[in-house]
Amino acid sequence: MIKTAEAMRQALRRDTFSGLILYQGASALDGAPIVAIANRYETRKSNNAKTGAMVQSFIIRSDLDPLAAIKAGLDSSVCGDCLARPANAGFCYVQVGKSVASVYGAFLRGRYAAPGADYDPAILADLYADSIFRLGAYGDPAAAPYAIWHEATRLAKARNGYTHQWRRFPEFKALCMASCDDAADHAEAKAAGWRTFRIRLAYEPLARREIACPASAESGNKTNCAACQACGGLQAKAKADVAIVAHGPTARRFELFRNGQAIA
Repeated sequence: MIKTAEAMRQALRRDTFSGLILYQGASALDGAPIVAIANRYETRKSNNAKTGAMVQSFIIRSDLDPLAAIKAGLDSSVCGDCLARPANAGFCYVQVGKSVASVYGAFLRGRYAAPGADYDPAILADLYADSIFRLGAYGDPAAAPYAIWHEATRLAKARNGYTHQWRRFPEFKALCMASCDDAADHAEAKAAGWRTFRIRLAYEPLARREIACPASAESGNKTNCAACQACGGLQAKAKADVAIVAHGPTARRFELFRNGQAIA
């Protein structure tokens, strides 16, 4: 068993493992089997221009291919009642057939170090010290225990996280932004003490103490998430809320949803 953060870093560099299993067990959302995985990462480069270099974590069903879970509507175990789910309004931007399916395949091949078997969970905080840690590149962080995320990111330089489960899991306000789909969500989350990340339509104004995402097209893509570090809940240095205009291939679906029109 690996018992030091440095030994784990060496194992990741040698490609002994592709990353770590942070949690495997029952979903906090519905009790189904899930796994939370943190992928190996590079600290100075990334293929994702918007996020930049971050620890990328994924919350997925441990017993189902992610595309099969979506088709059966069982992605609710990791995404809850999120309106962006394909079974709902369907404006989620994550390309599940690519990165998420790849993570699941690596999980089945035993490419991720398991806590208590391959490594001592006590090394997590040191392993991710001074990193930028993304809670949930896919899946809602609230599906896994808060204590897992708190410990993994305790010494991190910054966190990046969003949850649609903010009504059910208020403890996550320390690490995550409340994901809001309209002005009513934003007002309710603010009243409950959250910092928020809101998707808006281009003609909708920013709310008081709300800024346009600096990594967005409307802000001229002037930075990336790793450099900005605003979307880390109450523990982030930033205090303003953040909003972004719906964009990408699912933007039209979000517009139809917001306008109350049928979505094909």
